Amino acid sequence: MSVRRRRLWGAGAACATVCTLLTGFVSPVAHALASPPDAARHITSAATSSASLLDLVTLRPLAVLREPGQTAAIIGHRGDSAAAPENTMAAFELTTSVGAEYFEVDIRMSKDGVPVVMHDSTVDRTTDGTGAVADLTIAELEALDAGSWFDESHAGARIPALDDVLALVAGPHRTDVVIEYKGRWTKAGVRATIEMIDHAGLENRVIAQSFSEKTVAQLRKAAPDLVVGWLTHALDAQTISTARQIGADAVNPAVASARAVALAHDAGLGVFVWTHDADADWEELTAMGVDGIVTNRPDALQAWSHQRSADRRRPQGGARGLQF
Repeated sequence: MSVRRRRLWGAGAACATVCTLLTGFVSPVAHALASPPDAARHITSAATSSASLLDLVTLRPLAVLREPGQTAAIIGHRGDSAAAPENTMAAFELTTSVGAEYFEVDIRMSKDGVPVVMHDSTVDRTTDGTGAVADLTIAELEALDAGSWFDESHAGARIPALDDVLALVAGPHRTDVVIEYKGRWTKAGVRATIEMIDHAGLENRVIAQSFSEKTVAQLRKAAPDLVVGWLTHALDAQTISTARQIGADAVNPAVASARAVALAHDAGLGVFVWTHDADADWEELTAMGVDGIVTNRPDALQAWSHQRSADRRRPQGGARGLQF
């Protein structure tokens, strides 16, 4: 299920959660805002008597928040990077072919101001060239071989520009994209990428994320309707509070706990965990109710998810009917 197919009262839940975390007290307005939509229609006194506070709250389309045990969205890390060279069109196309909901890309700005797909700050590891991405023009970057390091069968693979990625997403495959903004981004650079996303008509099929709090805040300001995630290493009450302060819709950690995922969900935040490739990890994360799992093995995670669903439908010994 897509990350944007349901509207959540995330701001209200966030207000209630932050109040609880910081003061141990939930105000009547915060409690009203945290109520589900049907109940909220009948709330008048607390909500309408504090218009100044309500003016500060914006209800936005946020992530579909999973319940513990529900299947998480699959995000191919730099594409299907176990089967093809990372951050190349071949890796992205493979991810779409296995039915993953998203593939993830990393972007940096070239010397002449073109957003290009590259994880590292230099091209040394994944191409036949050397030097910093920021010191190379788009023509110089596109002339490099980005596939031979992985396998000779991928010789001649090129570094994609962001436009190439957006064109693929806009095609018939229906796989969405998570765009990670690497390094420091200026306001002008962020605005340029948002204009590209809007021009491609993909504002509802992109999640933008960054480790940089400043970049997350810039993304939020430049694109109020875009789903924005903040990348972290851990997930706790402090990261949840910070994520809300900088305008994130999701907080995306390397590790999580069931309690932390529940706190994030109570705050209206999605949780996309990176990067896990083992069955045991997938089982644990699914039990927590995370909303997305980033993996280098999207095909294997897809097969695991299908098998898990089949096992859950299979009648258990002596029980009547199907067990879910």
